[in-house]
Amino acid sequence: MTSLLQIMGLWGKSMNNKPKTKLLTISLLCCGRPDTTERCLKSLMPIREAIDSEIQVVDTGCSKETRAIIEKYADEVFEFTWCNDFGKARNFQLDQANGKMFLYIDDDEWFLDCKYIIEFFKEPDCTSYNIGGYFQRNYLDFDGREYQDIEVCRMCAVTPETRFMGKIHEYIEPAYGNAMFMDARAGHFGYVHVSDEENIKHSMRNIPLLEEMMAEEPDNLRWPYQLAQEWKSIKKFEEMLQVCNDAYEKTLNVDDNEILRYRGSFVCGIAVAYHQMSRNDELIALYEREAKKPDIMEIPLTCLAFYVSTVYFKTHENQKCKDSCNYYLKMYEKYKGDQGAMFIQGGLFSNDTFDETKANLIYCFIMAIGMEEDDYGPLTHYYRRINWNSQIVRLNRGFVYTLLKKSSEFGYKREINDVLSKFFITAGFRDMIEYQIDKIAEDLTIEELQKLSEAFKKTPGGKEIKLYIDVLIMERKFMQQEAWEDYAELSAALQDYATTALNWQKVHDSWLIGKEDEKHMERTAMLGQGLQEFFEFADKDVATSLKTLKNLFGIRPAMTTALSELSRLYGERAKVITARKQNPEKFNEMYNLEEALLKQIADLDSTGHTEEAISTYRQLVDVLQGTFGVDTLHI
Repeated sequence: MTSLLQIMGLWGKSMNNKPKTKLLTISLLCCGRPDTTERCLKSLMPIREAIDSEIQVVDTGCSKETRAIIEKYADEVFEFTWCNDFGKARNFQLDQANGKMFLYIDDDEWFLDCKYIIEFFKEPDCTSYNIGGYFQRNYLDFDGREYQDIEVCRMCAVTPETRFMGKIHEYIEPAYGNAMFMDARAGHFGYVHVSDEENIKHSMRNIPLLEEMMAEEPDNLRWPYQLAQEWKSIKKFEEMLQVCNDAYEKTLNVDDNEILRYRGSFVCGIAVAYHQMSRNDELIALYEREAKKPDIMEIPLTCLAFYVSTVYFKTHENQKCKDSCNYYLKMYEKYKGDQGAMFIQGGLFSNDTFDETKANLIYCFIMAIGMEEDDYGPLTHYYRRINWNSQIVRLNRGFVYTLLKKSSEFGYKREINDVLSKFFITAGFRDMIEYQIDKIAEDLTIEELQKLSEAFKKTPGGKEIKLYIDVLIMERKFMQQEAWEDYAELSAALQDYATTALNWQKVHDSWLIGKEDEKHMERTAMLGQGLQEFFEFADKDVATSLKTLKNLFGIRPAMTTALSELSRLYGERAKVITARKQNPEKFNEMYNLEEALLKQIADLDSTGHTEEAISTYRQLVDVLQGTFGVDTLHI
């Protein structure tokens, strides 16, 4: 293909002809915050000290505070008036270099470890490489727990022909010859934003520049490739789909390795857009069409196989799901860890194809389908492939649901027990399984809940799960009993519920909880604690009790009926308590009268004078209602 440098008449034109007094120039453009800038510069110091090198910083509009930090670390500082063109800024940066080799880093990045960079530049043949880079570790959250590593081209030999191309997402030309990607990671929070507005603002800065580049270079597929990524980052999937479709059409009927790589990337971009918009029929059609093509690269097809597996799993097309999952796993074994293949075949839309999270989901699909078909071989085989000790492990909810459903059918089953035990490696897993038990409980009978409890008996969390399911069974029984005639019977049942719920919370808190960990009251225990507070004041302070009772509604929806009954029965009891406090003498008089009449009514009934007994009882109720507003004082 004709180089863009040739098209622009820059190929061979003298640019950086400075004498090379250093092996390496390390450079960065800087206009960022002082804290991120200093972190970046500090991370370069081990390279600066170990290698014949220099640090050059190009100031594109720094504050005085940031400038002072730069001058503390840099060998040279240059000023550049920002012109909304990263390529021009990088070329200015490159033209100042005194090194034979050029390595650059953004001011919001920092090297996590420089070991392999230092080792590379100590090799006598390091200057034989034309181009290379390192891995940018893009954190997906501000805690840095989740991330994706992508290769970034950030190193080149300094020659008069070497230039940066593009106003945004700039790249190095010429880009052929010996290449070396050093096994080094640069941390980067640049794609984590404090708000959606900040994220959109960042992309809307880039999108117009990319559209300008597409208009200027309509045959350069790098620009739609980057533009589609910008639309993806702000969740504009219709726009992303349009860009990928248009670019994909341009790659057809072209027999060129670079074009084939871009074609695979755009196919993956189309799949991502379909997946995000739940256009499942189109996603399936895309996969089936591409799978028949002999020239589609295996990693892009694996990316499609992952997304189509999620559709087949949801629609219970088990055989098709197993076929696509098996293709994914075959390619996983072939390419996992092969960064070179990922770079050649993949791109921004497929570089996470073999991420642990995606592999785990594939395992989940296969295990769940196996259990549905009463085949526990996949469960026994694949649960061991999940790295349960990872900082973050995501599992498919359908898999967890099937696991629990089968547990509620069998009770204890060895193959299932081995997997259930894994949910007690971390508190996070334990919380997940209890959350899912709560979700599935409404679909299970009391007998099935008891079997589910039995399934956990031999796991490390057996005691805790038994208490938790005991609470759920109590809730089910409360739901099934619509009315309670007796306050004492209901209060005893609710106090038992409260005790069990708080005992569960105690076990829940003691399991893998350190002194530094903050204990969190779960909603079940919140209700239990609230009920205990209610009963503590029930016969002492009616106002406090009623206020406490009112606040309990909504904590556990399954308990709404029981709380409503408690409210009704306690309302009657509250009237009696109030009457006793307001006029003790009259209350005792009426209490004794009721007691005497109740004995008389019982005698009348036992001697066959039923109608007289009923008449006397009605007169008694009328008197009590007229005096105290209740049917009985014996509450």
